[in-house]
Amino acid sequence: MRREWVMRVHPGDRTLLALLTLAVVVCMVRWPVVGATLMPIALAILGLWIGLAVATCVFTHWEQRRWVPYARAVVTVTVVFSLYTALGKLGVVAMPYLADAALSRADNWLFGFDPSLAIQPYQTPGRTEFLSFAYAAFIPYIYLSLFLGCLGKPALEREKYLTGWIFTYAISYLGYIFVPAHGPVVFQADQYDVALQGAFFYRLVVLGNEATGGLQGVFPSLHVGCSVYLCLSDLRTNRLRGMTYLPIVALIYVATVFLRYHYVVDLIAGTIIPVLCILWGETVVQRWARARQAAGLAALPGSDEDAVPMAAGYGELGGASVLPSH
Repeated sequence: MRREWVMRVHPGDRTLLALLTLAVVVCMVRWPVVGATLMPIALAILGLWIGLAVATCVFTHWEQRRWVPYARAVVTVTVVFSLYTALGKLGVVAMPYLADAALSRADNWLFGFDPSLAIQPYQTPGRTEFLSFAYAAFIPYIYLSLFLGCLGKPALEREKYLTGWIFTYAISYLGYIFVPAHGPVVFQADQYDVALQGAFFYRLVVLGNEATGGLQGVFPSLHVGCSVYLCLSDLRTNRLRGMTYLPIVALIYVATVFLRYHYVVDLIAGTIIPVLCILWGETVVQRWARARQAAGLAALPGSDEDAVPMAAGYGELGGASVLPSH
C-alpha cells in the first residue's frame, strides 16, 4: 500500500519537496551561527513545504480527477517562483562566504579580461533602455510559455515539459543556496567608470529586482536557464512558436551581462542545465508512467490512460500506446 502511494506522487512534487527539505536542513544547521536573521526565510520555506505537502496529498488522493494535472501545474509554478526569493536570500544569509570573487575570476580566466568592465564603452542610455526592455520581457515570456505549454500539450508531453522545467529550477536553486553571490553590479561597483542610465524599462528592472528581495541568486542565471528551456522545448514540438522566441532569448543573454546582473559563467551554466533537464524530464516521466502501469495504476494522473501515447525511443514500449490499467 505504501509503495503504491509513493508511486502516485509526481516526480516534480518529489523534487520540490526534497529541495524544500534541504533548505530546512540548511536553516537548522546554520541557525546557531546566523541566529534570528534566518527566521523570516526559514518560516517562508517551512510554509511552502507544508503547503506543497498538503497539496501533494490532495493530488495523490484524487489523482483520477481531470482537474488534478492543471491544479498541480498552478501549485508547482507558484511554489517554484516563490522559492526564487526565499532560496536566493537563504544562500546569501546562511552561508559564511560569497562566491562573487570566484565567479569573476572564472570570467577573467575564460576571456583573459573582465567582460563586465570591457563593455562599458557600449553602455549608452539608449542601449541600456533597450536591453532593459528585453530583460523585463522575460516575465511575460515565461508566463505565456508556461500557460501555452501546460494547456496546449497532450498529457504525456505536458508532464515531461513541466517536470523538466521543475528540474531546471531545482538544480539552479542549489546554486543559489551553495554558490551565493550578488553579481557584478554589487561586487565590482567601485570598478565601473560608466554609470548605467535608462528610462522607464531600466527603472522597472531595478524596481523589480528590489521587489524580489534584492540582488542575489546569481549562479546559474535563471533568466537564461528558464528562457533556454522554454524555447528549446517549443522548438522541438512547435517550431514556429519556438522560432518567434529566439530573438527574445538572444537579447536576454546580452541583457544579463550588459545590465551587470550576471557573470558570463552564470550564462554558461544556465545554458547547460536546461538542455540536460529537457532530456532528464522526459526520461523520468516516461519511466514513472511505465512503473505506474506495472503497479496497476493509470499511466498518468487525470488522463485517459489508454489515450496517452508513449514516446518513441524508450525500449520495448517505444511507439506503443499506454495500455489501460484495468
